[in-house]
Amino acid sequence: MSRTTLPRAAKAGLASFVVAVALSGLTAVPAQASELTDMAALAKSQKGNGPCAGGGYDNGLNQNNSCDGHGGQAHAWCADFVGWVWSKYNVQGQSMLTDAAASFYRYGQTYGTLSSTPHVGDAVVYGYANGWAQHVAMVTGVSDGVVTITGGNQGHSVSREGIVTTNSTTSYRVGDSPWGQRISGYISPKLQQATPPKVSLAGASGTVSGVANLTASTTAGTYDVASVQYYVDGEPVSGKLTKAPYSFALDSSRFPDGKHTVSAEVTDVHGNTGASRSQIITSNGEATSTFHADFNGDGKADVGVLYDYGQQTDGTFRTGLWTYLSTGSGFANPVKVWDSTASGFGSWNWDRSKVTTGDFDGDGKADVGVLYNNGQSGEGVNQTALWTFTSTGSGFSGPVKKWDNVSAGTGSWNWNRSKVTTGDFDGDGKDDVGVLYNNGQNAGGANQTALWTLTSTGADFSNPVKKWDNVSAGSGSWNWDRSKVVAGDFTGDGKADVGVLYDIGQTSAGVNQTALWTFASTGSGFSGPSRKWDNVSAGSGSWNWDRSKVTTGDFNGDGRADVGVLYDNGQTEDGRNQSALWTFTSTGSDFSNPVKKWESGSGSWNSDTSKLTAGDFDGDGRTDIGVLYGYGTQDDGTNRTGLWKFSSTGTGFNAPNLSWDSANQTSWNWKASKLG
Repeated sequence: MSRTTLPRAAKAGLASFVVAVALSGLTAVPAQASELTDMAALAKSQKGNGPCAGGGYDNGLNQNNSCDGHGGQAHAWCADFVGWVWSKYNVQGQSMLTDAAASFYRYGQTYGTLSSTPHVGDAVVYGYANGWAQHVAMVTGVSDGVVTITGGNQGHSVSREGIVTTNSTTSYRVGDSPWGQRISGYISPKLQQATPPKVSLAGASGTVSGVANLTASTTAGTYDVASVQYYVDGEPVSGKLTKAPYSFALDSSRFPDGKHTVSAEVTDVHGNTGASRSQIITSNGEATSTFHADFNGDGKADVGVLYDYGQQTDGTFRTGLWTYLSTGSGFANPVKVWDSTASGFGSWNWDRSKVTTGDFDGDGKADVGVLYNNGQSGEGVNQTALWTFTSTGSGFSGPVKKWDNVSAGTGSWNWNRSKVTTGDFDGDGKDDVGVLYNNGQNAGGANQTALWTLTSTGADFSNPVKKWDNVSAGSGSWNWDRSKVVAGDFTGDGKADVGVLYDIGQTSAGVNQTALWTFASTGSGFSGPSRKWDNVSAGSGSWNWDRSKVTTGDFNGDGRADVGVLYDNGQTEDGRNQSALWTFTSTGSDFSNPVKKWESGSGSWNSDTSKLTAGDFDGDGRTDIGVLYGYGTQDDGTNRTGLWKFSSTGTGFNAPNLSWDSANQTSWNWKASKLG
């Protein structure tokens, strides 16, 4: 049987590898036919099963469990199914496979097994373009011009009702659409003949803040171990490490707060691989901007981005500050207003920066603040500093250090344990900085959290003052890891309050529980936290905190700040990501139950690749919502990012409008962008 295999550097687009291959009369089978035939038989044996068959399809590496991989909610589990089948056999390189169908296409490109000819055991990918694919299934038969396909989640209904089905077709060529989805290519699993090495991963478990020090222990298979490489969500994050214990410092702040899979892949001297994984929850306190970042003082909110250029050849870190100025109807192209290298400032490490914005000097123009991690002193004291970039109206002055715990003599301050927000907490017309701080657990196991503020003096900031802590207040245990922080004037009294969306966990029946708490400003401090809503008491059904991205703003223009949540509704049968926008409207003393203002519907919107901000972008007195959206790496190697705007109508939001798209101009890496 002829086989056309693409070079690894081939373009991912369909046109780059469509070839005329006649498949009529196909009867031959490739090498290792027995193992591939067994693989096909295993797939077909699952016919009629739903996502929870046998406890769920889970390959034990990077993919989610088909039954409960997304907090018990629906997701497209076609990749879970194929990955599960492949994992039962000695397949090389499974660490790069995720629960995304496109990961199989990338596997084929990486291992040189992407082909236009189907073989038993192949993954067949449908609708691939620019790093995303609609579906993946498995070839379980090739004979006399007929190709048989078996796949999971093929019920053509909502994803949790899809089943494993087997169908045959004579429309098997790349570019054909036998079931309404275009065939993009066939990917053979690279089977290993030797016993692979084994690896055990350490240093990645539970909730992780800051740097996770990964190590691995290995056991040789047929051949000696050569290296270990670490992956996060299917993407390599380290080089190939050759010396035990294969230590690697994983900076968890590079990944959005939430669930991630860390994998260790061991390779022997002949290229055979083994792997193990661990799921972590990153919790680094991604800062939430105030909802009026008006950098040029024209009455319309703008968007700022701190951008990572990485480490330079001389070892210094380069970072840039960019702004998207509002035009009222959209945004101007981004302009770089500061660069750590070009300005001669020196090294600035993006990984060590938590960004927020506020009018710190009260001149009507928003400034940018960065809480910066200075690491530890030789004595083990944690060192943190607060820097500000002051707006000049047309740009920004260089960063100025306003506070650091060492110079101020305020003891150790752990950046990893700080969640930052901004608001005018004392009502004097100047924005202050608030920090929700993790004090760890006491001897009795109670979680301890404190709320601190650094009050602006106009030209500077006072030393941080503790305004509340759950132990002194007798508020019981408060888990910092389960808190998402925002700030806004929820009561309409001219002073900013602090809000926390809190994860209560699951009931015994598996219902997700979430609550909204507020700390109301008194001017000189804050009242104790008051629970304003929780989904169980409100009878709102299950609400998954992990799936919620929070922002705040005066969405209806009544002078009181509301809370907005972009919520991840999982995936449809054909792999479309579903999201919804909800708002909790402030009544002054309370909040109404959440109301859904928008949902993606027949489109696809990935909450995981959405970074939220909010502001009155059109100057009409109502807060709009902005989303910096990551499209990933495109087939031409460039990174694509878009800036979308949900304009408030007062009672709801208009459908999102794409206000800027890097594809029209340059490569822009969403992962290297921190919003302010």
